[in-house]
Amino acid sequence: MPLYSYKCISCGRRHQAFRTITNRNLAPECVCSSHAVIEKILDAPVVRGDYEGYSCPVTGKWVEGRKAHQENLARQGCRVLESGEKEQMLARKAREEAEFDHMIEESAAQTFEALPTEKKEAIAIGLQHGLDVQVTRQGV
Repeated sequence: MPLYSYKCISCGRRHQAFRTITNRNLAPECVCSSHAVIEKILDAPVVRGDYEGYSCPVTGKWVEGRKAHQENLARQGCRVLESGEKEQMLARKAREEAEFDHMIEESAAQTFEALPTEKKEAIAIGLQHGLDVQVTRQGV
């Protein structure tokens, strides 16, 4: 749907409104006065573009255009995210990752405490001589 520009004769404010071509002369009301005359500016109308192309995150196939986008969402059983939904998911994921890291640290500490004394001493000597110990998650 084209975007048309309008100008209030009374105060000079510019307005923009989406209109069908048949309703292009239906001007919006200005906030300065309900009786103000609004004239249509003879700019070329701006037409809202189609969806830019993208690679489907599920299949990797190229999707271009609004119709192809809607069909791809339906085919994959997906939907467009609501406002703020992505941020909530990222925050939840960060909390879950932090909790998982904490569980790994506790498990490593318990495993170390269960070691025989001579192995703990050997690790302590190694640390004194520059041994670097890291807990690494694999398969994530």
